[in-house]
Amino acid sequence: MGADGVDVGVWQAYIDWNIPNTQIATRMGIQYLIMPGFVTGSNPVFSRNMPGISMHAPVWSNKEWNVGATFFWARPYNDNYSDPDETRSKTLDNLDVFALSVPITTQGLKINPWVIGALIGQNSLKSLPSGGPGAMYAPRGGLTPILGSGGTFASTFDKGRRWHTDTDWGGGGWGGLTAEIKTFAPWEFAIEGAYGEVDMGEIKHYTQFGDKKGRTFDLHRHGWYVGARVDYHFDWGTLGALGWYSSGDDDNPYNGSERMPMFNSQWPVTPLGFGGCYTDLSPWKVLGHGGGCGLTGGVAYLKNVSFIDRLKHTLKVGYFQGTNSPEMPRKANMTHYPTFADGPMAYLTTTDHAWDFSLSNTYKMYENLEINLEGSYVNLFLKNDTWKGVEDSQHKDNWIVSMTFNYTF
Repeated sequence: MGADGVDVGVWQAYIDWNIPNTQIATRMGIQYLIMPGFVTGSNPVFSRNMPGISMHAPVWSNKEWNVGATFFWARPYNDNYSDPDETRSKTLDNLDVFALSVPITTQGLKINPWVIGALIGQNSLKSLPSGGPGAMYAPRGGLTPILGSGGTFASTFDKGRRWHTDTDWGGGGWGGLTAEIKTFAPWEFAIEGAYGEVDMGEIKHYTQFGDKKGRTFDLHRHGWYVGARVDYHFDWGTLGALGWYSSGDDDNPYNGSERMPMFNSQWPVTPLGFGGCYTDLSPWKVLGHGGGCGLTGGVAYLKNVSFIDRLKHTLKVGYFQGTNSPEMPRKANMTHYPTFADGPMAYLTTTDHAWDFSLSNTYKMYENLEINLEGSYVNLFLKNDTWKGVEDSQHKDNWIVSMTFNYTF
């Protein structure tokens, strides 16, 4: 239904080549760029298809250890802003990311430190005025503090005259470490942590928090995340659990945010809550896109369970709670709950929680054809005493059922 309105786009298109007389492998073009993360299989800060250049090379090795290095430059957001009066269209709207990852491996152990730096143009955090695909993938919800309301979160950014910072360019930096241990088979363990911050300057006389006189609003977001996973492998499947904790906002909206900044990434925790469905193409999830959105919680799962040849099942049950102050919805004048136009910006306080259930079934019918039937349900509880009726705009019961036919060649 509505197929005549579906756009066809390029998902990946790149060239692989080696620098002559070296072991430096280079990839240029639209590619899947992902920082390491062994707890969930993806990074809580950065992972998505985008144009860029990546380079990988071995650094050092002996009989037991191997050390490599991967560097990339990427531009996830470019020329996506048009000023209403056309005087500043396509200016200061580029966002560049520079990253370095150092994988270290030995028998049964992987350790991977990583760092990210970003150069952020002021307008790169604004979306298309039409609210089109550029808005759906807008990075603002993951890189800035809560913006307040008085309209919607999107309008606070899209109306350029209302956002006068004292700097044209902002910056961001992240660092993290992830490790996986397989020396105690059939047990498997993973642990990781990350810290990041983004500074976009200040806004003088900011009124979106309900103060008519206005005060100085610090566009500084910084925070941390820790996560862990444990698996036990049986012949018929894997039993496991993962959990994490991320810092949350205090009760002062003017001093910035205490949540770890993150990009609108693919974070495969659960299908509908975060991502991780069989084919994860949707930019909006019920709970967010990464570990830095002021959440703590855990998931227990049985995955890749098989009782019939070529048929596998994965069952997940999760519980999540916010780590943000319950005073923020009132003090930040959050008269609207974040929408898909604000990217990965689901917002839960310590008084809010969610349950998450999902079942995925995959059948390999032929060598090249795989069929997946998946169902997911998220029960979202936002406390009325905290949100004062704003929670009524959100579905308490969220569910999705999908069937995917995947043909590879």
